[in-house]
Amino acid sequence: MNIFCNGNPIALDDCASLFTLLSVTEYVDQKGIAVAVNNCVIKKQDWESHQLQENDKVLIVSATKGG
Repeated sequence: MNIFCNGNPIALDDCASLFTLLSVTEYVDQKGIAVAVNNCVIKKQDWESHQLQENDKVLIVSATKGG
């Protein structure tokens, strides 16, 4: 299946979860990130159970320090 992560196309297995995507993109262990699928924020506790669908648009944002 093909999805878009931060605007970039990524091919994943058909039964991939959001957690799978985060593992592949090396975001899974990062602190201070928020994840939305098709403009809907997914809670961290739901990452493993949230199944991705063909052409889903995933946005991953990281908190940054500064002012």
